[in-house]
Amino acid sequence: MKDFHIKGHRNVRLFLKNILSEDRVGHAYLFSGREGIGKKLVALEFSMNLLGTNLSPEEKSGKGQQILKGTHPDVKEIQPERERSSAKEAINIETIRNAQEWLSLAPMEGCKKVLIVDKAHTMNDHAANAFLKSLEEPPPSGVIILVTPQPYQMLPTILSRCQVVRFAPLKTREVEEILLTRGLDPLRAKELASLAHGSVSKALELNQKRGLEILKYAESLFSEAFSPMSAVETISWKRDKENVLKVLVLLRIMLRKELVDKGESPLLWKRHKLLAKLEENLYQYQINPQLTLEYLEIKWKSLKLRD
Repeated sequence: MKDFHIKGHRNVRLFLKNILSEDRVGHAYLFSGREGIGKKLVALEFSMNLLGTNLSPEEKSGKGQQILKGTHPDVKEIQPERERSSAKEAINIETIRNAQEWLSLAPMEGCKKVLIVDKAHTMNDHAANAFLKSLEEPPPSGVIILVTPQPYQMLPTILSRCQVVRFAPLKTREVEEILLTRGLDPLRAKELASLAHGSVSKALELNQKRGLEILKYAESLFSEAFSPMSAVETISWKRDKENVLKVLVLLRIMLRKELVDKGESPLLWKRHKLLAKLEENLYQYQINPQLTLEYLEIKWKSLKLRD
């Protein structure tokens, strides 16, 4: 496939290249994997190669730029929008119906049209049920690519009608190389890549204001350099469940590095089990996020005292 300067995902890209060369492209694919690892970029690259079979290298380059900029007439990408009734983002039924109408029309420049649905798990119930029609009765020229980090939130009937393509997290070195191309300092890029869990977007998030606050908190807690009253300080991000989950994930990554560097110890395993339990509680029960942090700080320190 044409190179869009993508890091990693060699096996996935080889699989897509093979189905193109063997002319066995399906009507619907679901690209699943951790957020921020390049799934959509691979979808765009796949689209280019679907549309550019008979093009010269120069023509492919021009079409590739159109696809990346979202201006190619035979490639359409839809994303969630913020709902008026809530703070949530969702893909609504009107967006799906417009996409279906577009997909039903003949291609303008080739023999294929590609619809990319980013964050497909955010389709609301009405949109998801309407979208089933496109999967059950696909237009002959259409190829649908659903992109999501959370396939388990989607209707089983949608999943069963797609060929699932699973993406592994990027290697730490690959994340670091991408961060360097974004202008980050080499030392900073190395540090963030080691904490990003294979996700470029997570690394970049940790380099922004809110992300820096969360990272600093996690580092202080891990090294026990935090203030005894830090958990009960009134800071807005501590009231948000998703932000507290980010703290727990960062701490688990730090623990994993400690296990690799220093070997196993009863304390590290106890702290790992503590984080896993708190994460499970936050996902399954309506537990106050800030109270979770207060409990975490107390328990984190008491485990060391008893170790």
